[in-house]
Amino acid sequence: VKFENLNFSYPTGKDFSLKNISFSVKKGSSIGIFGKTGSGKSTIAQLICRLYEVEQNNSVKVNGINFKDIELSSYRQKMGYVPQDVFLFSDTIKNNIAFGLEEKDYEIHQIEKAAEKAGILKEIKKFPEGLNTKIGERGVTLSGGQKQRIAIARALIRNPEILIFDDSLSAVDTETANKIQTELFKENKNQLSIHISHRVNLLSNCDHIIILENGEIIEQGNHPYLISKNGFYKEIFKKQQLEEN
Repeated sequence: VKFENLNFSYPTGKDFSLKNISFSVKKGSSIGIFGKTGSGKSTIAQLICRLYEVEQNNSVKVNGINFKDIELSSYRQKMGYVPQDVFLFSDTIKNNIAFGLEEKDYEIHQIEKAAEKAGILKEIKKFPEGLNTKIGERGVTLSGGQKQRIAIARALIRNPEILIFDDSLSAVDTETANKIQTELFKENKNQLSIHISHRVNLLSNCDHIIILENGEIIEQGNHPYLISKNGFYKEIFKKQQLEEN
């Protein structure tokens, strides 16, 4: 996935939400996107998912092809997107994880593996009916962190080529979030992953990190490089470490 000098404004907005955005991420690698609220992080995720179309030709390419030239449904079948505000159905945990799949498309051990990677399997097994536990409308019987991790498992079971985590661990405590991130960063040569977060430590293992402010990239590089620059990234990283300690 490659962004090249992209400028974007929402249909209802006059000013650009993103300005001159350029970055690329290859299969088998990961990119982290950090910025304060309103910096444009989620806008990038929405554009990759094609929830909004880009007006400029050739601003976003997938495998060298303008992604507007790729058939939308086949493109989205290769994608796993986990938003911050997840939607769960009044159904079993198993059916929520396997949502959109037919029973012939998966085995129960695949559900368990996805749940384990998402850091939720142990908690599911503590429920009296395990994966067959029914949850209330929008997952009302679960905590925010449990809902987010079930949504992560839902994305992982599809084994998509593009994975996007849009602040999807915001309701999970730091220790659990770090364990999940360790699992997510295990090498998968067939996947590329995009990690969006307001917690810098959750992005430190990404191959490349971009820092957004007011819709523009103000710093980019890997974690050691950004720390060595003594800039905005290092300042936020040290501040958040102190807060967590």
